[in-house]
Amino acid sequence: MSSYKEAKEAFVADNPGSSVFHVSAVSAAAFTAYALYALAARRYRSPTMDWVTMVLPTLLAVTTFADRVLLLNGAMAAAAVLLWLGAPVPQPPPKPKGQWLDESDSDEDAEPLSPGPRSPLVSGVKLPSQVVAESLAQARASASGSSPTSLQPPIEPRRRRSPSPTSPVHTIDIASAPASPKPAAPRTDRAVPKLAVPRPSERTARGDTLLPFLSVYRAHMMLMTVHAILAVDFPVFPRVLGKCENFGTSLMDIGVGSFVFSLGIVSSRTFSPRSGRRRWIPALVGALRRAAPVLALGFIRLLMVKGSEYPEHLTEYGVHWNFFFTLGLVPALATALLPLRRFLRWTTIGLLLTAVQQLVLSNTGLQTFLLSAARPGLLGENKEGIASMPGYGAIFLLGLSAGDKVLRVSAPPKADEDGGGRRLSSQQLSERATRRKTQLAFELVSYATISWAALALSYALGIEVSRRFANLPYVVWTVAYNTTALALYLAIELWLFPPASVAPPCPPLLDAINRNGLVVFLVANLLTGLINVSMQTMYAGTFVSMTILTAYSAGVSAFAWAIRGHRIKL
Repeated sequence: MSSYKEAKEAFVADNPGSSVFHVSAVSAAAFTAYALYALAARRYRSPTMDWVTMVLPTLLAVTTFADRVLLLNGAMAAAAVLLWLGAPVPQPPPKPKGQWLDESDSDEDAEPLSPGPRSPLVSGVKLPSQVVAESLAQARASASGSSPTSLQPPIEPRRRRSPSPTSPVHTIDIASAPASPKPAAPRTDRAVPKLAVPRPSERTARGDTLLPFLSVYRAHMMLMTVHAILAVDFPVFPRVLGKCENFGTSLMDIGVGSFVFSLGIVSSRTFSPRSGRRRWIPALVGALRRAAPVLALGFIRLLMVKGSEYPEHLTEYGVHWNFFFTLGLVPALATALLPLRRFLRWTTIGLLLTAVQQLVLSNTGLQTFLLSAARPGLLGENKEGIASMPGYGAIFLLGLSAGDKVLRVSAPPKADEDGGGRRLSSQQLSERATRRKTQLAFELVSYATISWAALALSYALGIEVSRRFANLPYVVWTVAYNTTALALYLAIELWLFPPASVAPPCPPLLDAINRNGLVVFLVANLLTGLINVSMQTMYAGTFVSMTILTAYSAGVSAFAWAIRGHRIKL
């Protein structure tokens, strides 16, 4: 077994990597698959269809079609065009003429104030002026001739005002004045009609409060990672897509950075500006406490690897370090920098952090030491994992900055967006969400353009990308890659999922994977280890490799689907 262990370590060592274009072309299979799903889901919807259109293409892109990825993308694009021609985009139903307000789907719709016949013009919804006039008339009638034994108390006319932070709804009495001698009318249990607004569940279904493109981005990133961590052990996975030895770009290199960037996006609300005003020490202790489960997974993996003759690649993270330690510590590093958030943006802090790290690497002997075989002491044994922490911390901080902008799309409407304090209709909510997402798409494109230009500048200056150090070009490349991916997913959602679309913008299977992403990743790691200790993967043929990888992919997806009704936190 030891000879196989050495052969396996040599099998994955000294990888020069691929080109940025090749990595982007392989990743493009995920975007083409999303477009294919958008058109196929108009006719067929099932977990199996989700797996065939969204999961299988990403597996093929990193294995048998890795050297023919343009052919794979072309085939999926052609299938999408055929579906587009055969399934026209559904149009929203026309509104009845004369309807001044959208039909409300809310449970809070008011009953009519009188049992008389409804006017076909308003379809059961009265103008505010009509409500006020009728309320005033009923108040005057009740004050002059109502019976003390009446079972129907008069309606107290009230006008709705805009919500305030201290009360969900405020009303003012418009029937009485200080000079009026008439007593105030008693309250009634009847409701005054309100502007239509869909229920939260229905707004979720329409995508007004959720971000489907973000869920698809995170789930696809997880799937590419899950596929790569096992596929890299088989010959069917091209060596150039594995992690580079020292410098270079590869699919697995960008996958690690994307994992951290994605974590930053979804953590942005936790690291809001108000968090900077909390006491620093308690906040740091709390961050370490929340990181404990992930750090525990890192120690478990360490014990499992050291307790067996599992092949290791020391220059990846070090003797004891692994990715779980990095994943658990980057939020704590961001928490340690929270006091700076009072004065600087996350973008500025992240760029300063990676710039300082690059200056140290380029102007001291640190980079030479990291490239050498010397490993003095515990810190030296784990020099790659420790030295790369500033870079991964910068990626996390830049992810926080991106998250501030991405999650802003789902924020409640501002005062100048909500019609002067009135509740928005379902159509207005949909239009507002589309407008915000379009603005976000342009922002993401601008950030991606700047990042790609910065990467080109770093190459011009002779500074190469290194995942091993997580240096400045690696940080910039990670930001460029992920902002481009987010912009493409968002563009597909806006183009192929109109408000009247019958297909869910986020495939249910990918939503299930995204719901318990860390658990799915843990199960994938356990299966990867089990398969590697059960067979000599390095010598498997193409048919055996693809059979095992397909079963593995389907099994991980089935597990995610089986636990979709639960949110498991580690």
